[in-house]
Amino acid sequence: MPTASSTTKYSAVSMLCSLVLAAALPGHSATGLQQGVTLYKQGKYAQAAKVFEAACRNPVCDPNTLYYYALTLHQLGSYDKAKIAYQRVAREYPGSPAGLMAGQALSSFATGGRAGSGDGSTTGGAAESGENLPEQARVYYTPSHSGQIIVDGYVNNRQIKMLFDTGAESCAFGKNHLKELGIPAPTGIATSKTRGVGDSGLIDTWNTTATIKVGNIERKNVPISVQEVMVGDPLLGQTFFKDFTYTIDNGSNSIQFNRKKRMPAVSYSRGSSSNGTDRNSIPFFKVGNTIMVTGFVNGKSMRMIFDTGADHTVFAYADMKNLGIAIPDDAQEVVQTGVAGDTTGVMFKIQRMIVGPIDRADFNISVLHGFEAGHPLIGRSFLGEWQYTIDNDANIIHFLRR
Repeated sequence: MPTASSTTKYSAVSMLCSLVLAAALPGHSATGLQQGVTLYKQGKYAQAAKVFEAACRNPVCDPNTLYYYALTLHQLGSYDKAKIAYQRVAREYPGSPAGLMAGQALSSFATGGRAGSGDGSTTGGAAESGENLPEQARVYYTPSHSGQIIVDGYVNNRQIKMLFDTGAESCAFGKNHLKELGIPAPTGIATSKTRGVGDSGLIDTWNTTATIKVGNIERKNVPISVQEVMVGDPLLGQTFFKDFTYTIDNGSNSIQFNRKKRMPAVSYSRGSSSNGTDRNSIPFFKVGNTIMVTGFVNGKSMRMIFDTGADHTVFAYADMKNLGIAIPDDAQEVVQTGVAGDTTGVMFKIQRMIVGPIDRADFNISVLHGFEAGHPLIGRSFLGEWQYTIDNDANIIHFLRR
């Protein structure tokens, strides 16, 4: 998620586009849903299932609550119960984003894809839906002036530049982008409220679907989040390329996609910081679709979001307090624009930051007031010249220095 260029990340796992940058849920969400989602994201699936089960006993159950319940059962390996819950979502709420994702999950069951990653992703049913998910694909990109990865995308067969963002959990647009594309924007009451980088507070968002194509990869009924205005390019997030392992090659300005061979049933242990066999590889786990790794800042370990869409490496003021880092008096004041407008902060050097084989001393970070992700962002300023492969089969990031 770029900070200086005004982008953010939305959660696809819940299909209600709750941001990784905040704990905000749709305005109509009940306390039970909020409690269950919190437990789910903490990996406490058994406890979350009890909360969702109690909420879904009512004759009329919120589709997002019911979909989360199905995901939780899927994560626990209760496939028969998960299938029943998916069927209920698809039957009772066929036009909702939750209903569409439930339908995709049921397609996975039909083709034998019983093991889920817990993020709502499926690999089955592509042929039946008319999608094109090739075994291999290479997509060339144009680096922006700040080094962001900009690809040519097609939304409902209309061309638009998109930001390839590993930190974005789903694809996100502004109504201004849809107007540019000649696509009707969602109307009526916003279906979600969320918070991004910036000082504007909660932002209304709407959920809809679209056909998105990049290179020769084409997906139909991709859930997208739409806000009133988004500055900069729309985000191409994890819900588009979740079924691929991909390598970012900064030398050739290309992304090599390889179709996943299997679906990981369990992510790497959250207590790991190395896979023990390759010094240039590190494990990751996912919260929703967000890639989380362990980094070390001035010798202290912390969970961080691996975000190739972010220009800078970004921290919240609360992170500085937790790390025991004092803001220097000569820190440079900065103003950065995000999805929620402008926000102020400071930029200064920290002694050292390490993630896997990348070790930066006297490294510049940004600390922003309007940033409440709960975890810092590892941006392109840190990744620099390193090439990396995100292996969604093994939940490992492989680094190669060019």
